[in-house]
Amino acid sequence: MSAGVCFRCGGALLENAFGRGDSCPACGADTRCCRNCVFEEPSYRSECKETQAEPVHDRESANYCDYFRPGRKPAGTRSPTNRAPEAFAALFSKRPPRG
Repeated sequence: MSAGVCFRCGGALLENAFGRGDSCPACGADTRCCRNCVFEEPSYRSECKETQAEPVHDRESANYCDYFRPGRKPAGTRSPTNRAPEAFAALFSKRPPRG
């Protein structure tokens, strides 16, 4: 049974595949990293919803975070850090006249 998915390739990861030295069998990415964690959230200042977790600089490399929990989001589904510039531009972009 799958416990999560790889942040890089979206491949299914087994429940016991999240040790410090484990990697994705499909693409080789580290599995116990911030990008595979349910607490990862790019819109937060520390990019982590867990307020007690130590800051991590390389979010795609294995780490020793005590709060790590495998995430279930496939690659490419993380929320973007800031959509405000695009939303602002779209609001004031020139549109062709109707008619």
